[in-house]
Amino acid sequence: MSLGVPAEQVTIMFVLIALGWVAYRVRWIGPESVKGMTNLLLFLVAPAVTIQAFQRPFDADRLRTIGIVFAVDLAAFALTMVIARLLFSRRLVRDEGKRAALEFGTVYSNAGFLGIPLAQAVLGNDGVLYAVAYVAAYTIFVWTHGTALFGHDDETLATRLRRALLNPGILSILIALPLFLFSVHLPSPASDVLGYLASMNTPLSMVVVGVNLAAFSLRTVFSDRLVWLGTVVRNVAVPLLFIGLLGLLPIDPVARMAVLISVSTPVGAMLVMFTVRHDRDVVFATRLLCLSTLLSVLTLPAALALATAVW
Repeated sequence: MSLGVPAEQVTIMFVLIALGWVAYRVRWIGPESVKGMTNLLLFLVAPAVTIQAFQRPFDADRLRTIGIVFAVDLAAFALTMVIARLLFSRRLVRDEGKRAALEFGTVYSNAGFLGIPLAQAVLGNDGVLYAVAYVAAYTIFVWTHGTALFGHDDETLATRLRRALLNPGILSILIALPLFLFSVHLPSPASDVLGYLASMNTPLSMVVVGVNLAAFSLRTVFSDRLVWLGTVVRNVAVPLLFIGLLGLLPIDPVARMAVLISVSTPVGAMLVMFTVRHDRDVVFATRLLCLSTLLSVLTLPAALALATAVW
């Protein structure tokens, strides 16, 4: 893969983000429209991308690689959880809400809205297969460990697990995997509808990210020391760590790059959703999300270019 390819694709994606930012600022898109577009992505477009990626003849080696990648993903989450807990201790961050946001931001990247479109653009459908495996692991952890970071509520662990498993991302995998295992190719017009929906993923995802950034003032983002610390850990330290660790694993190069793309994306949008839900510091969480996303226009292509050079 050419060193210029990741940078070029990320640049295109951030131009789309900028268009979303402008569209919100000139009031072409309002808050209700953002909610509708987000639901469209979650419930139709993202599942279509997953199902389309699995629309191929069964390949035992590929299935084995997906399993290996999923195991690597689980280990990656476990490792970043430990790192986040050690880095953002009570001694360093006394405020409980900010500490939870920093831990969450370190562990949970924007692998869905940024990772899958980038894997699709840079690596094609093969990359999407492995990026989807990461999002499956992400979903399980974010609704168990992720919610626990913000304190206990009325939900039991069983309820959290059920929520983690019964969501559009996991359900689409449960639909797509049997189709792959039995080499079932959807006939037209179903396959055409699937293709049209999947093609919306990158532009619509990026516009939604841009609109969310435009909804908040950026003036206070750059002055918060903890926001900078969290961003450096998420955008720089975590990708560098996994460039080293993934380079040691004898796995498919496309799978390796797909995992790196997923772990190198900026702070996940779920952070703000969880802080709102648990009545925590929404302003701090939003600053962290904004700065991490803005700087990823530099850090994300740099991480992919460095990995391409050293692997």
